[in-house]
Amino acid sequence: MNLSSPTRRPGGESIVPMINVVFLLLIFFLMTSQVAPPDPIEITAPQSGSGGEPVAEAKLYLDAEGVPYFGDISGDAVFEALTAEVQQDQRVLLAADRQVEAAKLAALMRRLAGAGLSRIELIVSPD
Repeated sequence: MNLSSPTRRPGGESIVPMINVVFLLLIFFLMTSQVAPPDPIEITAPQSGSGGEPVAEAKLYLDAEGVPYFGDISGDAVFEALTAEVQQDQRVLLAADRQVEAAKLAALMRRLAGAGLSRIELIVSPD
């Protein structure tokens, strides 16, 4: 009896190395990315000619009606929370809506200065 071995079909290239590379890239991007919490309110920042995002110690938001927000806190309780969390030599970043009146913005900055927070930076959009 003459039994011949069956002919083997040529195997395709393995995609296992490509899958390994994809998973390594996924792990790399997950480890190096930074997840930032979402902003509590939607604002439209005024535009500026200079660029650069400053590093924030504390971020205060001011909506179009002039209501301040700090984290989940809004209204007059914001000032107590800011003075409790931020030391006097730290920066407070102020993201104000472009529709807010200048008088309300100035009054807010005076109130922050009265609370001992003198390093206030206004955030504007680069374009």
